[in-house]
Amino acid sequence: MAHFYFALTNPEADGLLKEEVKNFYPELKLSYSRPGFLTFKANHPVFWKPLFARVAGVSHGKVREDEIKVQRAWLYKREASYLPPKALQDLSDKTIFKIGETVTLVMMIGEDEYWIGEYPLSPTHFQTPGEVSSILEVAAPSRAYYKIAEAFEAFDLPFDHQERVLELGSAPGGASQFLLEQDMQVLGVDPAQMDEKILKHINFKHLRKPFEHLEQGDFSKDVDWIVSDINLPPTIILKEIDRLLKFLEPRGLVLTLKMNDPKHLELLSETVANFKKKGFRKVELKYLPSHRQEIALIALRS
Repeated sequence: MAHFYFALTNPEADGLLKEEVKNFYPELKLSYSRPGFLTFKANHPVFWKPLFARVAGVSHGKVREDEIKVQRAWLYKREASYLPPKALQDLSDKTIFKIGETVTLVMMIGEDEYWIGEYPLSPTHFQTPGEVSSILEVAAPSRAYYKIAEAFEAFDLPFDHQERVLELGSAPGGASQFLLEQDMQVLGVDPAQMDEKILKHINFKHLRKPFEHLEQGDFSKDVDWIVSDINLPPTIILKEIDRLLKFLEPRGLVLTLKMNDPKHLELLSETVANFKKKGFRKVELKYLPSHRQEIALIALRS
């Protein structure tokens, strides 16, 4: 008996998802795909939880509009311009799923193309159809604002007022803006120029130097968090984090790891294990709605 699975991701990550399947789910064979929507087939049940998917679950296949007979469901549209039947949109708008429940997801992949899937709603899922971002659009210096905001929501990060954050590669200030909005004290490290409104904030300090040159003497106070969203290979970022952890003891890390090369997939499980050895009790990875070829890693000591 054949078993089918689906994954929703961002089109930029299609290649990463396929490579992940090739390396870690060899029993799955690509069945059907459109940008950002992929289905797979296996000859036996598979524990299906790919990293590079916003949502992934069991596929019940393609259906006609008149075959959609569901009492509770969310509707996901691959393109915002698609116009679904009003009754289906109304059903989605009024349906609520709770953590631990199985979500029935109607996926509108084309103008007249519908697929149905199911997946368990976990605490780190955005409780939105297709796990689209629930973060409202704001005037921010960069996309980094949305990535840290989504990580904050998905992982329920325990930021506390006036905690000290070391942000590596802070320019132009997208993530800094969100952190300052949470009443954090931010030390932004970057040789590039920061946005003026960030520089003027009372809780922001700019250390204009490469993060690789940070030394223990640069810190007069303890650091509670290290945050990074730098467009460099994860090998470089993780090496520098290891170096900083020799003289800093943050309670948490929030790292965006760039995965431009599929070979970096092999690093992820080893990286999680290494951070746990360093005393971080909770270490998790998640592909966030605003991600392209990258993934979030969070590590918490408690």
